[in-house]
Amino acid sequence: MKSSLFSRYTCFVLSILLALASLTLLPQRPWFWLPTLLFGCLSALGIYDLTQQRHAICRNYPIIGRLRFFFEFIRPEIRQYLLEEDNAQIPFSRTQRTLVYRRAKNEMGDKPFGTQLDVYQTGYECIGHSMRPVAASDPTSFRVAIGGPDCRQPYSASIFNISAMSFGALSANAIRALNLGAAKGNFYHDTGEGSISRYHREHGGDLVWELGSGYFGCRTADGHFDPQRFAEQAKARR
Repeated sequence: MKSSLFSRYTCFVLSILLALASLTLLPQRPWFWLPTLLFGCLSALGIYDLTQQRHAICRNYPIIGRLRFFFEFIRPEIRQYLLEEDNAQIPFSRTQRTLVYRRAKNEMGDKPFGTQLDVYQTGYECIGHSMRPVAASDPTSFRVAIGGPDCRQPYSASIFNISAMSFGALSANAIRALNLGAAKGNFYHDTGEGSISRYHREHGGDLVWELGSGYFGCRTADGHFDPQRFAEQAKARR
């Protein structure tokens, strides 16, 4: 028990003793004001740690317990620059980030002489090369029919579309650009949960209106679904 208490308060006790020793020697050596100030501040910090009620680790390990918060603060940098593997995807690997950085600078992102990936691991995806050129498929055939013979308004959807990103997460210019791309590419633009704004309709690209739990754009004053407002929005033209 005594050994445990000594180890917990070693830094605090040493700070007090060194502060007193520096203060005693200060009249003989004027430059001792620096260690006196340093150890005095550490002693005051230790007293504060012992009396505060917010962090148990600081109360149990005065002064030295604060190293935990320091290491928590620098943990992302330590992991990124020293410990992280090049292909650890959480959420993106260092290799992927490096590729983005190089392309942003208009530099070649290709690396010759093989790969760092384990091509024999379970789940590795690859595309086998063809021994001879094949005829390119017609891009207009990459579509899926939505709605059968009984559907009054069937829709031919592209297999490549713009996924949900709500207006609340993007700017007006971003919405305009996305919808212009949908109009030029003949595919649809998912609105996300943020309803349909005038920027979605500006370029006339196809829209998929995503209705979330908030019913944005088609709800009543008390937050319920409003069929009339939904019909008005769905039939509205740009």
